[in-house]
Amino acid sequence: MESAAGFVNGVDEVLRDEPCTSSVKHLRRRDLESALEFVHATASMPGAEPFPEPVVELLARLLPAESVVYYEWDLRARRRPIVAVEVPEAFTPADAAEAAYHYCSAYPLSVLRLAAARRPCVLSDFVSGRALHRLDYYHTVLRPMGIEHQLRLWLPAPPALARVFCFNRRSGDGDFGDRERGLLELLRPFLGAMRERFEIREARPQCEASGLTQREAEILEWVACGKTNREIGALLVVTTHTVRKHLENIYAKLGVHTRTAAAARFLGVVDGEAKV
Repeated sequence: MESAAGFVNGVDEVLRDEPCTSSVKHLRRRDLESALEFVHATASMPGAEPFPEPVVELLARLLPAESVVYYEWDLRARRRPIVAVEVPEAFTPADAAEAAYHYCSAYPLSVLRLAAARRPCVLSDFVSGRALHRLDYYHTVLRPMGIEHQLRLWLPAPPALARVFCFNRRSGDGDFGDRERGLLELLRPFLGAMRERFEIREARPQCEASGLTQREAEILEWVACGKTNREIGALLVVTTHTVRKHLENIYAKLGVHTRTAAAARFLGVVDGEAKV
């Protein structure tokens, strides 16, 4: 296992080429270490959901909240989420769920309004406390569940779908600030990559060749997605040298000489035709 200092250096490398907001720039070194420890702990975590409960639990430790929920919504039929992972798990009354559907379009952090948002959104940025307390959504959804402050992070998603993390706090716990924003801005590319990897893992055809290790198969998945060695190293928190060594082993096991040929084998394509 690489040291926490190594994790921080890896994030520094990724951030050099990305514009950083003030929230990210003002994160303390310990926050960076904690974020990268989260990435290291969850990068290869298995599960039947895109973000299984242990992943959401670790995220809740990193950003303390009364509850943390990961949702996926079909925006065309949004009465119920198609995926919901909540920590801690709580019962949502049927009338609150119905009210959320009915008043969703008027809520400042609505999945209908902000599904394309690229940065964390805090409820208090959109509405004052006094104005919030006048909303039907507050009285029928938030207040019955004791929620006063909310932070949402949207992940990239296909049209008509919303993928969002929702962090909830009670009145006495205080609002979300720059630390929480910065951590989620920093982690958003990794969380998006985790969601993408789950989709690939679920949909990918079986590779003809056998004998790949779990790590080699994981690297081959990212190669098939068009990621560079540097990007793969950042996603998996390993060096580019380690990625190159894994690729050499992959080429040897698959009997190919290029990443394009290796990706084609992974995708089940031989000589330009789909394998049957």
